[in-house]
Amino acid sequence: METAIQMVCLECDTPLDFSEDWADGELAGIRFEHPARPDVAYDHDPLPALADLSTPLYNGCDCCGIESASPEGFVNVWTIAADRPVTLRVGDRTYHYSTPWRVCAACSAAIADDDLKLLLRRNIQYNPALETVTPQQREMGLALTRELLLSFLAAQPKLQSAEPRV
Repeated sequence: METAIQMVCLECDTPLDFSEDWADGELAGIRFEHPARPDVAYDHDPLPALADLSTPLYNGCDCCGIESASPEGFVNVWTIAADRPVTLRVGDRTYHYSTPWRVCAACSAAIADDDLKLLLRRNIQYNPALETVTPQQREMGLALTRELLLSFLAAQPKLQSAEPRV
């Protein structure tokens, strides 16, 4: 998922997460970090740079994580109105997600049907990060995924287009 300001690390070209730190109800700082994934270790601090958004940064489905987004050779592109942000609050940090979301055909059908259960089932089935975590990390990750997908569905995303795979 692309953030409102998409940054990549100059050293490794990894898309960086964007988060806010809050203290006493006030914004205390903004930071860019490498994604927290149990299957990847970074040996350097992020060096943020603006990303070139003319090509997608991630080829998998933004909902379920499947690497090959669809056997049909395309993904659907869903957009979110600026006045309906998708956010995820974790402790004192708020993560912001915006548009577009690149989604496989099966997850796209689930979005059209507002079917959170199917989105979660697909995430459990295809998310590669879930294969290498402890049961406690898996449970926490699925709870956060549920909150994120709830926020996404509540934003009432609109189908923008089908995008050819290159």
